Amino acid sequence: MHSKRIAQLAILFFSFQFCMAQSISPKGSFIQKEVKIGEEISFSLSVRYDKNLNVLFPDSTYAFGTFEYNSKTYFPTKTDSLYSLDSVVYQLSTFEIDSIQYLQLPVFVLKDSDSLVFFSSVDSIALVQVVTEIPEKPEMKANTDMVDVRKAFNYPYLIIGLVVVLILGGILILFFGKQILRALKVYRMQRIHKKFITKFFNMMRDVSGNNPSNTTEHVLVYWKNYMEKLEKKPISKLTTKEILVLHNETELKDNLKLIDRSIYGGEKGNDLFTSFDYLMKFSIEIYNQKIAAIKNG
Repeated sequence: MHSKRIAQLAILFFSFQFCMAQSISPKGSFIQKEVKIGEEISFSLSVRYDKNLNVLFPDSTYAFGTFEYNSKTYFPTKTDSLYSLDSVVYQLSTFEIDSIQYLQLPVFVLKDSDSLVFFSSVDSIALVQVVTEIPEKPEMKANTDMVDVRKAFNYPYLIIGLVVVLILGGILILFFGKQILRALKVYRMQRIHKKFITKFFNMMRDVSGNNPSNTTEHVLVYWKNYMEKLEKKPISKLTTKEILVLHNETELKDNLKLIDRSIYGGEKGNDLFTSFDYLMKFSIEIYNQKIAAIKNG
């Protein structure tokens, strides 16, 4: 009876996701049809959904493919008796040289502690080539116009300035060298950690969605690579059992084994978002320990 009950709940869950997918179809498109390298381009994303749902749009932390995020403009939600309509226009730019570039953006539907992901249709935009052809033998033209020449640079002042800077720099290194090195190391770790948290959260939210672009294994490997840099140990090459030799913690063991069963055993019922959320909190704890050790060293 228990197995039958679980099967019924699973059927209801997937039926709910299917029905929601049928009712939520984000629409995304470029407003312009052509773009030059570095030029700003607008991409419109809108979605109509049940007014009782909580829907989120991508923000500046989302990876926009070959495009770089500049800004966005939200429009007021329009709601009737059954549905709500949200729309946003993203201002993007590209520095890639592909002649045709594509973009597809998601919306996230929050449900309890989980989220479902629904992607818009793919739209494309053509890159305008400013320089279309370079001649083999370019024609040279003489220019006899007068050109203002700058006055000679005062090199003695430059040398004196450099000497003063070097002396001051030597004094700072002599008295504050260790503190400066520690501060630089902390700053570098903070930048790497912030980038990790942003990308890892997007990856674990994506892998818990309807049509993930990342696999469970990809998310786990990304976490292992970060932990390897953080702890200076070959964690990316270790199995779950070997990792637990380094960190013998019951909660870490349980969540890593849940993820392993999802990867190698094909168990799709695991709450991957919760398991990866624990791994993220675990990495934050180790990061804080490393930062404290550097500051107190």
